Amino acid sequence: METDHNKNRLEQFSDGVFAIAITLLALELDIPNLFSTDISGGLSEIMPLIPNVLTFILSFVTIAIFWVNHHQLTHDTYRVSRRVVWMNMLFLLFITLIPFGTNVASVNSTHPLALTTYAVILFAGSVSFSLLRYFVHQSFGERKIPMVRSIIGPVLYLLAIVGAIFFTPISYFLLAIPPLYYFLPKSRN
Repeated sequence: METDHNKNRLEQFSDGVFAIAITLLALELDIPNLFSTDISGGLSEIMPLIPNVLTFILSFVTIAIFWVNHHQLTHDTYRVSRRVVWMNMLFLLFITLIPFGTNVASVNSTHPLALTTYAVILFAGSVSFSLLRYFVHQSFGERKIPMVRSIIGPVLYLLAIVGAIFFTPISYFLLAIPPLYYFLPKSRN
C-alpha cells in the first residue's frame, strides 16, 4: 500500500514541534547561584528548586509519552485526512503549551491556580490526542474504535484539576499516573 505524502509531512512537522517543546522545557529551568563560600548556603539554594525539577521531569516524561504514542499511532497510518491534520494541529497546540504550564506550576508549586493551569493544559492535550486517535482509527475504516484506553488520561487529568483546587499534593499524584499508565504504547493489533 502506498504511503500518503501528507503522512510524511504530518510526522515531520509533529516531530519538530515535540522537539521544540522539550527544548523549551529545559530553557525554563532556573540556574541557582551555587558559588557561595559556605556549602550549606548552596544546598539551601537547591531545595527550592526541587518542585521546578520534579515538574520538569513530569513534563518531559509526559511529552515523551505523547510523542511515543503519536509515533505509534502514525506509524501504521497510510492516509491522512484533512480532519486528522487539523486534529493533530489542535493536539500540538497543547503540546506547545506544556512548557508554559510547567513554568507556571514550578514557580508557584503550591498555588492552586498555577497547578490548575498546568493540569488543564495536560487535560486538553490528552483529550485532543484521544480525538486524534479516534479520527485516525476512523480513517482506517474501523467500525469499532477502541477508546477505553484513551479515557484514562483525560479522567485522571480532570481529577487533578479538581484536586488542585482542594489539595495540591493529590493533584501532583494524579498528574503522575497517566505517564506511568501510558508508558508502553498499546499495539493496534
